[in-house]
Amino acid sequence: MIPTLEECLDLMKEHNMLENIVHHSLLVNEVGLWLSEELNKTGENIDLAKVQAGALLHDITKTKSITTGEDHAKTGSELLEKLGFESISEIVRQHVMTDDALNSPTISEIEIVNYADKRVLHSKVVTLRKRFDDLRTRYGINQERV
Repeated sequence: MIPTLEECLDLMKEHNMLENIVHHSLLVNEVGLWLSEELNKTGENIDLAKVQAGALLHDITKTKSITTGEDHAKTGSELLEKLGFESISEIVRQHVMTDDALNSPTISEIEIVNYADKRVLHSKVVTLRKRFDDLRTRYGINQERV
């Protein structure tokens, strides 16, 4: 099952996402949908509803994780699985770091959301270099993890 736009926005409110995280997620959604639409024009078969839900909900538990220190990709994925959104929970689980998706000959919704998230710094689209520099500064993430 894939949550609708309205359900995604309701979940974002219900989980008290900070305003800056909401803005970030909305822009990740815009980037992800644009990229998906362009790729679909070339023959890819990206599910726009999955990209939209994954992009909007990828940081669903990030606000809470700021105080708890929990892995928000893991807790967000678990939450969405509990709610019956299994395919979206997998996108959320892999939005920080994908499993082996890059070895697949086709582009997946997981890769789209992961990439769109990497291109959005707060509420601005930036280069990958700028985004990775920010990740290293804020989280100490090294190149292999990114």
